[in-house]
Amino acid sequence: MSDQKTNYQFNTIEIIRLIIRRKMPIIILTVVAAVASIIFSGPAFITPKYESNVIFYPAKNNSVSGGILEDATARDVDASEFGEEENAEQALQILGSSQLMGRVVERFQLMKHYNIDPNGSMPYTKLANKIKSNIKFRRTEFLSIEISVLDADPKMAASIANGISQIYDTVRTEIQRQVASKAYQIIENEYNAKIKEVESLQQQVNEISSGKGISPAMLSGGKNEGTGQAMERQQKMAKSGADVGTLIRLTESLSQQVEQMNHLKEKYRKAKADMEEYIPHKFEISPAFAAEQKAYPRRSIIVLLSTFGVFILSVLMMILMERLSYFRAQLKEGNNA
Repeated sequence: MSDQKTNYQFNTIEIIRLIIRRKMPIIILTVVAAVASIIFSGPAFITPKYESNVIFYPAKNNSVSGGILEDATARDVDASEFGEEENAEQALQILGSSQLMGRVVERFQLMKHYNIDPNGSMPYTKLANKIKSNIKFRRTEFLSIEISVLDADPKMAASIANGISQIYDTVRTEIQRQVASKAYQIIENEYNAKIKEVESLQQQVNEISSGKGISPAMLSGGKNEGTGQAMERQQKMAKSGADVGTLIRLTESLSQQVEQMNHLKEKYRKAKADMEEYIPHKFEISPAFAAEQKAYPRRSIIVLLSTFGVFILSVLMMILMERLSYFRAQLKEGNNA
């Protein structure tokens, strides 16, 4: 253990002595590396980029009927509730979709903005790589969504970030309306068919009871009607000469169909609202603004890492040269002996 410690101290002292002995070449290499990293990390060689961010929470409810028109006691989700993990993952899927990114490319003319020749070699692959390196989406630890955009123009970076946020809302609305439109068509057809059925039954009842002195109250009776009252009502209808059995059957059927029609009418109203009305699908916490300081490249980090790296390499080179000189001297002594 003591031999290892003595050897370690000896090696450390030897390295320090070597650095002092070879300080001039080490200093020169380190200074050259520092100057070179300062020059080559400048805007003449690396285009500085500015970062803009948008942060929003996806909405938990995306349905107008479910979040607003539904009765508060029966409502599972409120339109003003923030989304959970599942909603955040859905938002990330939509943000990364070709449907959304295609609109971003078209709105901001990214092919032209990134100086990509559409008639050149693999233009869409180059565009995809540019988008991948400059536009990022992530879910934060608080289940919000962050849109980050890097660009040489700080105003353009902010415009793209805010534009993506707006297009996200549009695309999500369109996806929802694709489903809502089909549901609306189905319910509309059922509702219209039910209206015709009710009108047909009502017409049959009117035809049988027409001119017989039978009122609607006589046909349906009351909610608290007793057995004696019902028999009396049926006797009155029988005296009128009307087909009592058919009237009662049609009236009961009409009552059931009207109840179903009212139920369909409520579903129709909600389906129509889902298709035609709009509620935001996100709660924007922080919109993007033009950054005043560049985010890339981190010049100080580049200079520090480059300078330190060259310093370490120069020391290792000096140690290697020193060892080679030592082995050559040993070999020469051995040959002379």
